[in-house]
Amino acid sequence: MRIVIAGPPKTGNMWLKCLLGRAYGLRWLRPFETPDRADLASLLPWLAANRFPDNTIFHQHYDYSPEIADALEAVPAHLVTIVRDPYDAFVSTYHTLQLHAADNNQKGRKFTEIMGKPLDHPDVIDFLRHGGYRNNLLKARDWAASGRAVVLRYENLIADPLAELRRATAEIAQVAATFPPSPCAQGEELGVRVLSDDSLETAIDYCRADRMRARTKGGAKHVRAATVGDSRGKLSEPHLKIFRERYGDLLRGLGYEVR
Repeated sequence: MRIVIAGPPKTGNMWLKCLLGRAYGLRWLRPFETPDRADLASLLPWLAANRFPDNTIFHQHYDYSPEIADALEAVPAHLVTIVRDPYDAFVSTYHTLQLHAADNNQKGRKFTEIMGKPLDHPDVIDFLRHGGYRNNLLKARDWAASGRAVVLRYENLIADPLAELRRATAEIAQVAATFPPSPCAQGEELGVRVLSDDSLETAIDYCRADRMRARTKGGAKHVRAATVGDSRGKLSEPHLKIFRERYGDLLRGLGYEVR
């Protein structure tokens, strides 16, 4: 079994990778094992070189395209995506960028124009006003609407992780039933089996935010508040006005209230 989590950053990708990896017994591919870039040109030769081992999982911030979905499904691999309240995801992105700024942006992250600046700084407002966050929301909207990925919602995982995982893994099992049988498979494929609640609850406990922070390298950067509604006490009217004007269509497309 192989799983790829596709979509924008700061929507719960690391948490979901932990949950699905633990539930299915999949190994996380390390950064040097994954495609060099999140695009089709890097993905195709990587797949052709048989660098995607069975029983592994990774996440990559791909823009949606039918060609990427086709290439991964042909492996076969399961495509999964997670969506999150865009206001909360933006605040999470902002705080992560401040951590990178404190490290002199050694990893070369984008959005340098808002690093090292308060959330209400004019440069942060201008970043939003000029559509700087739009591509992240397009990634989320396009994957969620594609019909090619199993979609989870961050808020549902927070409110009732067992119910959300139960639904998602049942969908994964349905998709797996359409894959051609692996020549190496013995008996029932792992991906076809609907996981028990015990397996899911074990994964939920293992992937608690405090445990991920303590256990995962760089966990404090990847897993910050792990809450819903963090943006409500942090974004001011200038932020909200721009979200309404520049991102309202994408908010509605993702099923979130426009504030």
